[in-house]
Amino acid sequence: MRDDFTKAVIDTLGKRVAMRCSNPSCKKPTHGPQDDPNKAINIGVAAHITAASVGGPRYDVSLTPEQRSGIDNGIWLCQNCAKLIDNDSTHYSIDEIRAWKLISEAEAKRLLESNELRVGASVNYPRLEKLMPDLLSEMRNDFRDHPLTRNFFLKQKGSVYNYAPHESIFHYVYEEIPDLINKVRILENCGLVVDITHNRTHRYRFTEEFAAYLSGI
Repeated sequence: MRDDFTKAVIDTLGKRVAMRCSNPSCKKPTHGPQDDPNKAINIGVAAHITAASVGGPRYDVSLTPEQRSGIDNGIWLCQNCAKLIDNDSTHYSIDEIRAWKLISEAEAKRLLESNELRVGASVNYPRLEKLMPDLLSEMRNDFRDHPLTRNFFLKQKGSVYNYAPHESIFHYVYEEIPDLINKVRILENCGLVVDITHNRTHRYRFTEEFAAYLSGI
C-alpha cells in the first residue's frame, strides 16, 4: 500500500514553486508547450520527502498515512532530480530536501511580489560595496577557500550552531560586523540571498548570481 498524494496536493506543490524544480542546483521549468497547440508538456513530479510505502527511500515509520500523503511531506521536482534523490537517499537527507523546498518557496514568493525580471538583474553593486565593505570582504574570503558553498548563518560570538557533518556553511558574527542583520536584509531585498531561517537561527542561501559576483567566477 502506498500513501500517495491527492491531485490537489500535487497541483499545490507545483504552483508553490512556480512549476520549477525545487533542487537549487537545477531550477528547471517543468511545464512548457508541445508542438500540438492544444497540449502542454509536464516533466514535474510531486516527490515524497519520506517514502510513500515501507522500504522506500527515507521511509519514516512514525508518520501516519495522512501525514505521509500530506503536503508537508512533498516536494516539487523535475523527473531527473526526483530519481536522483531516491537513487542516493543516503546523500540526499530529509533535512536537505526540506531545505530545498523552503528555499524554492521563499524565492518563488519573493519573485512573485517583486518587479524583477531576474534574480539580481538590477543590483547596484557599487552602492553595496560602499554600504557594507566589511561583510562583502569577509564573504569574498570565504568563497576564495570554499567556492561551492552556498549557505551561511548569523551567530553571537561564542555561540554554537549544529549542522550536518557533510554540510559546508559560512558564518558571520554579530559582534564583528556592525549592523550585520541590517546589511543581510539589504542583500535579501536586492534578491541576492534567500532567507531559510530555521529554529530561530538566521540562516540564508546565496543566489548563484551573488556567489558568482563574490567569487569572481
